[in-house]
Amino acid sequence: MTHSYHSSKNLFWLMLMLLVSFIGLWKFYQFWLFRGMAKREALFTPLVEEAARRHEVSSSLVKAVIWKESRWLPTVVGRHGEVGMMQITPGAVADWQRLEKQVAPLRSDLFSPALNIEIGTWYLAWTGKHWQDYKAREILQLAEYNAGYTRVSKLWKPESPELDLPLTKISFPGTRDYIKQILARKAHYEKKEHASNKD
Repeated sequence: MTHSYHSSKNLFWLMLMLLVSFIGLWKFYQFWLFRGMAKREALFTPLVEEAARRHEVSSSLVKAVIWKESRWLPTVVGRHGEVGMMQITPGAVADWQRLEKQVAPLRSDLFSPALNIEIGTWYLAWTGKHWQDYKAREILQLAEYNAGYTRVSKLWKPESPELDLPLTKISFPGTRDYIKQILARKAHYEKKEHASNKD
């Protein structure tokens, strides 16, 4: 009995050490492979530009969303189960699958930068279509990406499409700050793009 107990205890500690070692190696690999946000951004920008072209959405906007959501880290998981670089939700994946007639991906597949950017960019473009006739389209689009269509249509939808939507009207401080940061980062990317086009 004592021998069996000690063997089980030793096996437990061995397994725990192997698990901790594996996690440490995985984290080191991620750090080594994706060290530095600028390097990650340069690595994944071609995927963003391709998806943005395909879904007719500004690549600067997509980049700004990725910057805000994950700082270009492919393995990020949000507090509510959002996944990957664009922090896509199960609902966004289900909409993409249904409307694009796609096979449901495994959750682990959503960490793939190519698939995550594809679904996230599609979803961002789809949210933009809901507000395409609105002057405040971009604010409404980002509010929906962050807080969902129902909240936006009930709380922040302007009475008329011609009306502006000042950020002060966004009653959730988190969503207001989210939009403000993304729009500022989008302007940064546009400026960078404009400067590189001059060269």
